[in-house]
Amino acid sequence: MNLGRKVHSVNTKTVAIFGATGFSGRSVLSELLARGHRVRALARRPAALETHTNLTTVEGNALDPEAVAEVLTGTDAVIHCLGVGGKGNGAPTTLVSESVQLILDALGDSSSQRLICMSNVGAGDSGTFLAKRVVVPLFVRWLLPIIEDKDRMEAALQASKTDWLAVRFPNIVEGPAKDTKSCPNGRKTSLSITTESLARYLVDQLSAERIALRTPSVSN
Repeated sequence: MNLGRKVHSVNTKTVAIFGATGFSGRSVLSELLARGHRVRALARRPAALETHTNLTTVEGNALDPEAVAEVLTGTDAVIHCLGVGGKGNGAPTTLVSESVQLILDALGDSSSQRLICMSNVGAGDSGTFLAKRVVVPLFVRWLLPIIEDKDRMEAALQASKTDWLAVRFPNIVEGPAKDTKSCPNGRKTSLSITTESLARYLVDQLSAERIALRTPSVSN
């Protein structure tokens, strides 16, 4: 993980991050620290994270209400990057929706903290008809339980009074930051986004004064 990049930052915040040791989460954590934010990361294996003066790690499980409440203590915003990892195992999962619901419960209705979550193109009404009705069911069935869990997550966000954002991404590939484009329904997005592009987009949303789209689809 590259924690050494220097980036000028204004309006720094204390941010809780879930999934910091994951494929995308590593880049998000690096981007947060590079911009001077203070970070509290929940991790089952804190030793997997490098040390940094602005990083506090909390050992625990994202499905443990006490651990979730602890990592949220004293934070101004939350970024949720947690997932089953890669293609998963094709089995039904509730990891994302359950962990986000625990965050919502811990924040409460009166919280002013912004909750930014990673979702997938294909969740909700996003994605093309061909992709949703043919490509995913026939050729990438492993993605179905992941998208179903993101649908449950988005429903929980929509039912809450939290200041939330669920960014729907396509295939995520490791790589440097590039220009990104967004659309409301995922029908004009490209097929992929790099990890650093994703990280920069998510961290940018911490300081966005107004969220125009609650579920934007974003790609390179």
